Amino acid sequence: KAVVSTQSTGLFPDMEGIIGELKVLAKTPLPKGTKKGQTDIREIWIRHGAVKTLCDLVRAYPYTVPEWLPDVTVFLANFTRGNHMIANEVKKCMSDFKRTHLDSWHEEHKLKFTEEQLGLLQGLLVAPNYYA
Repeated sequence: KAVVSTQSTGLFPDMEGIIGELKVLAKTPLPKGTKKGQTDIREIWIRHGAVKTLCDLVRAYPYTVPEWLPDVTVFLANFTRGNHMIANEVKKCMSDFKRTHLDSWHEEHKLKFTEEQLGLLQGLLVAPNYYA
């Protein structure tokens, strides 16, 4: 959260570098433990912290789409499965993103995403049809 609160004041001109480091941490491998298939909690904390910080960056821009945001949202989409704590954080983040960007989505925000990015986000931002 410290990154998010100071970002809005312009103290981090290298946002791409910070995001790159967070992506590396978010990809921290989760090794299987030796007892009953448990993973080491430190790796989960590292991954969860990085994913949560990326989600906080997305939430820090509720009505705009900075140039780095489409890539971050698509990256976060990779974490909707797996560890339930991390997946729930990403799902909540995507729900918040949809809610805050809905008013200007077609006129403004959608144009900042590529067709491929929009396709990947479509499944996350649209609730599945119960009858499908």
